[in-house]
Amino acid sequence: MMTEFSPEGRGKNQHLIVVVDDLPSNLLYFNEALNGFGYQTITAQNGRDALEKISGVVPDLILTDVNMPEMDGYALCESVKGNEATKDVPIILVTAQDDRDSLVRGLETGADDFLIKPVNLSELQARVRNLLLVKDYRDHMKAYTVRLEAEVSARTHDLSNAVLELKSLNLQLKGSIQDTIQRLSVAAEFRDSDTAAHIWRMSHYAQVVAKTLGLRREEVENMLYASPMHDVGKIGTPDQILLKKGKLTPAEKKIMDEHTLIGERILSGSDHPLLVMAREVAGGHHEWWDGSGYPRQIRAEKIPRTARIVAVADVYDALTTKRVYKPAWTIDDAFDHLRDGAGTHFDPTCVGAILDSREDILEIQNGEQPVSQGVVLEDAE
Repeated sequence: MMTEFSPEGRGKNQHLIVVVDDLPSNLLYFNEALNGFGYQTITAQNGRDALEKISGVVPDLILTDVNMPEMDGYALCESVKGNEATKDVPIILVTAQDDRDSLVRGLETGADDFLIKPVNLSELQARVRNLLLVKDYRDHMKAYTVRLEAEVSARTHDLSNAVLELKSLNLQLKGSIQDTIQRLSVAAEFRDSDTAAHIWRMSHYAQVVAKTLGLRREEVENMLYASPMHDVGKIGTPDQILLKKGKLTPAEKKIMDEHTLIGERILSGSDHPLLVMAREVAGGHHEWWDGSGYPRQIRAEKIPRTARIVAVADVYDALTTKRVYKPAWTIDDAFDHLRDGAGTHFDPTCVGAILDSREDILEIQNGEQPVSQGVVLEDAE
């Protein structure tokens, strides 16, 4: 028997999830599972039914099937994301289609994550929990912004210019944080614990290289947050290729290489410096200095400098990390490989920068925060 939501029965800190599916058996399955996880639920039989039910109460998350009568999951995403009152509600699409075009279409209509049928309960719990954590953080930032603006507005007329400047900076910060977290939550589709550690290390390596090269402080700070999105395009790579343990065929390699262009597409549409940098990194981190890389075979300084920095950081961490198909290289062998690749694979100046920053690189590799060169490299929290 399904337990439906009632405002009177909702706990102060209890999340509300809308479950949308035209099959009663699926509604029962997801409803009982989510209730068992401690969440309140509302059920709906299609997208139109869901919109009617959330018109009076904004949920914390929507879990919806794709193929439904009257209004499918894609149309529901567009309606929810196009409504000012519900645009920040995260949406999980449940689909039997795991092809690249379907996943990209889901992203374009506003979906935040995907579950492929048949749905495993442990995966369902993890995806829901992670998206709710993101939403809670964003809600916290919104409340913080409102409080801050109220405090600033209470200042005297003599501080009016400072108030306007502070509001502008705060709105920029708010947009940057929300956009970044949203994009990273999408990339988490294919992340396991080992990849998460790789992301942490390589982003700090990239920041060290950027600092050593003399990039502006804002660029150095943005590098920490933009570099983890270098492989975000793999959201569109089929599982049988992305997770294949053996060598890829030429046709599979061509599809794998498309993750650079998919990443650019996902990150397009924003002129915020952080996302512009992330887009450059996603599209260019597999280009080679001598022009033999992909996807566009551009060379030398035509490759965005941000992408050249991430290429060095990414390869160094890949070499020095144990994988199922290889042991970890020694530090000296990894640095020698970068040195040998300078001028062919890598930008020589980026190689020089990582070699000159060896002490900081090793601190990061050991799980420490580098504090040399007079700068503290902050964590991406």
